[in-house]
Amino acid sequence: MKHFIAYILFMFTSVGAIAQVDVKGVVIDDKSKEPLTGASIIMKGADNTIKKFAISDKDGTFFMTVASVAGCRLEISMMGFEKKNITLDNTSFPITIKMTYGAVQLKEVKIKAERIREQGDTISYNVSSFARSQDRSISDVLKRMPGIDVSKSGKIQYQGEDINKFYIEGSDLLGGKYGIATNGISHDDVGAVEVMENHQPMQVLSGISFSNKAAINLKLKNKAKATWSFHGDAGGGWSWQPEGAVWDGELFAMCAMSKFQNITTLRTNNTGEDLTSSNTDFFANRRGTGLSNYVNIGLPGVPSLGSKRTLFNRSALVSANNLWKLSRGEFKANIDYSYNRVLANASNTTTYFLDEGNRIITENRDGTERDHSLCGKFIYELNQKTAFVNNTLQTNINWNDIKLSTAGSIPTAQSADLPDYYVNNSFKMIKKFNGKHLVTFESRNEWEALPQTLNIGLNGNTYRQHVGDHAFYTHESAAYAFALKGIAISLEGGIKGYWRLMDSELSELPQQLPGLTENVVNTNSFTVYAIPKLEYWIRRVNLTVNLPVSYAHYSFDKAMANRGEVYFSPSLSFNWKPNNRFTGAIRGNIGSSPMNLNLIHPGLVMTDYRTLKSGVENFYNLSSQKVSASFSYKHTRYGLFADGMVMHSWSHQPYTLSQQLYGDYVVYSYADADNDEKMFLAVGSLGKTLDFMRGSCNISGSFNRNESKLLSQQQHVQSVNSNWNVSGKVNGSPWRWLSLEYAIRYSQKRLKISNASTQWLSALTNELTLDFVPHPKWEWQISGEHYRNELTEGMFKNIAMLDTKLIFKASKLIELSASLTNMLNNKQYNYTTYSQLSSFESQRQLRGRQLLISITLRK
Repeated sequence: MKHFIAYILFMFTSVGAIAQVDVKGVVIDDKSKEPLTGASIIMKGADNTIKKFAISDKDGTFFMTVASVAGCRLEISMMGFEKKNITLDNTSFPITIKMTYGAVQLKEVKIKAERIREQGDTISYNVSSFARSQDRSISDVLKRMPGIDVSKSGKIQYQGEDINKFYIEGSDLLGGKYGIATNGISHDDVGAVEVMENHQPMQVLSGISFSNKAAINLKLKNKAKATWSFHGDAGGGWSWQPEGAVWDGELFAMCAMSKFQNITTLRTNNTGEDLTSSNTDFFANRRGTGLSNYVNIGLPGVPSLGSKRTLFNRSALVSANNLWKLSRGEFKANIDYSYNRVLANASNTTTYFLDEGNRIITENRDGTERDHSLCGKFIYELNQKTAFVNNTLQTNINWNDIKLSTAGSIPTAQSADLPDYYVNNSFKMIKKFNGKHLVTFESRNEWEALPQTLNIGLNGNTYRQHVGDHAFYTHESAAYAFALKGIAISLEGGIKGYWRLMDSELSELPQQLPGLTENVVNTNSFTVYAIPKLEYWIRRVNLTVNLPVSYAHYSFDKAMANRGEVYFSPSLSFNWKPNNRFTGAIRGNIGSSPMNLNLIHPGLVMTDYRTLKSGVENFYNLSSQKVSASFSYKHTRYGLFADGMVMHSWSHQPYTLSQQLYGDYVVYSYADADNDEKMFLAVGSLGKTLDFMRGSCNISGSFNRNESKLLSQQQHVQSVNSNWNVSGKVNGSPWRWLSLEYAIRYSQKRLKISNASTQWLSALTNELTLDFVPHPKWEWQISGEHYRNELTEGMFKNIAMLDTKLIFKASKLIELSASLTNMLNNKQYNYTTYSQLSSFESQRQLRGRQLLISITLRK
C-alpha cells in the first residue's frame, strides 16, 4: 500500500511539471460596454486547426486551458457584430475583447435544422424533430431522444448517469421535483432540450472540482417566454372495474420571465394515473435521521404493468412553485400537497424454501390506503464565480393510514397509522479568494418523528403495537481547498451528532411465539472526521483521491456497552476524456462503516400480522470493497449514443439475518455469524437516430447476480439470486399520416439456495402504438400490450391489452378526445417473484374497460 501511494504521488508530481496556460477574458459591446452573452470564441493554431472552443457566459466571460499559445490566435464572432481576430503571442490574460456592430450580407439559403447539435460540452436536441402529434408533454418527447432515458418513475438519466440539475431557461425552479415540469410543460412550448455534460452546478467550483454528471436545460420558444401560458384538461366517463364514474382533470400555468418564474399545477383523477411520480424529489439526499417504518402492511405492487392497468385510485395534487431573481442571488418557494386513496385486491401464495419441506401460505388480500403529504421548501441561493451561498428550509408532513383484510391460511384484519414529521435546515457557503483558494462552511440540522401504530384482529384476539421513533441529527463542517495548474488539494473537517429514542410496546404475542414485546432504546453518537482530497487534471484526465477518516463515540444508555470506533474509507477515481466523443472512468473504494443503528432493539416488533423482527444485541462494524468501470460514447452527427458499466462489490458483516418459522408465523432476527456478500452488475445501452423515418431506436441490457448467506431454521443457507434482461425500442414517422412506437423486453430470473436451484423463469413484454393522422384535424391512436409470464417451469400466462383514442382538433386552442382503454376487458394478472428464501406468486385485479371523453383548452 505504501509503494502504491508513493507511486501515485510521484505520478502527480511528474505530470504536474507540464505547464498550462489559462486563456480567459471578457467580451463586451464596444459602444455600451455591456457584456455579450453567447459570443463564439475559437482558438486556432499556426496551421489553422481548431484547438479550443468556448462560448461567453451571461457575464461575457470565457475560459480555456491549453499547453501553449505560441502561434495561436482567437477568432471571435457573434450575430450582429463584426468578426474579430486576436493573436495571442505576447498577450497577457485576462483580456477584454470589444465587439463592434456590423451588418453581414447573407446569401439566400435553405436551412434544415439538425436533430442533434453539439457545441462544446452542450448537446442540443431539436424538440420538433422528435415530437409526434400524439405527444402531450415534453416527457413524451424526452423518451425518444437517444442518450436520454426516462424511467417509469420519471427520473432522467443521460448516458447511464442520473442528471444533477434540471433547468428551465437556465433557472432551477423545481429542484429534484422536475417531474412536475416534464409532465406538465407542453412539448410545443419547448424549442430545444440542452444537455450540459460534466456540469458543475456551483460556479465557484468550476475548474476546481470535477463533475461527471450532466444537467438538462429546457429552452423555451419565444411564444412561451415573458408571458403566462395555460392549459387545462377535463374528462369524464365510465369504468367497468371498478364499476362507476371516472374523471381526469388538470390545470397547468407557467411563466418564465427574466426575473421571475412560476409553475402552478392542479391535477386529479381516478383513472389509474399515479401522480406521486410528479412529486418525487429525485435529488433528495438520504436523511441523516435514518428513520424508517418498522410496520409494513403496504398494498402489494405489480411488476411490469403500468399504474394505468393496476392502480385503483382517487388522487389529487396541488403544486405551487415560484422563483424570484434578486439583485444578488435568487429566492425559491415550493409548496406541494397530494392526496391518494388506493384500493387493492390480490390473491397471493408465499412459499418458504426449507430443508425439511417447503411451507406454503395462502392469502386473499383486500385493502385501502389513504395518504396525505404536505411539503414545503424555501431556498435562498447566491451562485457566482467567487461565492456560493445556499440556505434551504424544508418540511415534510405525511399522514398515512392503511386497512387490510386477509383471508386464507390466517384470516385477519389489520390497520396501521403511519404519520411522518420531518424538518430540515441546511446552510452552505463557499468563498473563493484570488481565483485559487476556497473556504467552505456547511451546517445541516434535521429532526424527525415517526410514530407507528398497528392494530390486528386475529383468531378472536386483538393485538395493538405502538412504536415511537424520534431522532435529531446535526452536521457542522468547514473546508479549505487550494487549486494551482491542474491540482486541487482540499481538507474538510467537521463534527456530527445523532440522538435517537425508539420505544415500542406490543400488547401480547400469539402463544407459540417466544421473545420480548417491549423496546426502549437510546442510540446516541458523536463523530469527528477529516477528509483529505486530491484532484488532478492533466489534459483530458482527472484523478481524484479521497481519504476520509473519522472517530465515532456511541452510547446506548445501558442497552449495550458504550464504545468508540475509528473508520477509514479511501477511494480512487480515474476519468479519461480523450475527445468530445468518448469518456471512460474507473472507480474503486474500500472501507469500514457502522451497522444500521435501526437494527438495535432486543425485543420483537410486529411488521404485519404474521411477520415479526428483532434486532441485534451487539454493535457491529461492516467492511466493503467496490470497483467499477464505465464508458460513454456519442457521435452527434450520426445521432449515436452508447454507454456501459460493470461493477463488482464485496462486503463483510459479522452478523447474519435469520429466518425462523413458528407454524404460519415468520420471525426474523440476527445471529453472530459471519456473512460475506458479493454483487456483480453489468448494464449497457446503445441508441441511434433513424433520420430516414424521423425516429430513433435503442437497445439495452443488464445482468445482476447477488450472493449472500442467511440462517433458515438455524441452518446456514447460501442464497444466489440472478437475473438478466434485454430490451429494444424503435419509433418513427415513416409517412406524414403515420407514426409508430414499438418496445420489446425479455428477462429471466433464478434463485439458487445452497446446492438446490429453482428454474429460470422468463417474462416477455411487447408494446406497440400506432398513430394515424388522416386529416390535420383528426387523429386516431391504437395501442396494444402483450405480456407472457412464466409462472412455473414450462407453464406460461399470456395476457393482451388493447386501447384506442380518437382526437378532434377543433382549433389550436380546443381539442376533443374519446378514449377506450382495456378494450378486451382483462380483469386479472398473474406473476411470480423471488426473495432470498422464498417465492411470491400473486394474482392481481386489473382495471377493466374504461371510457373517457375529454376536452383540452390551451392558451
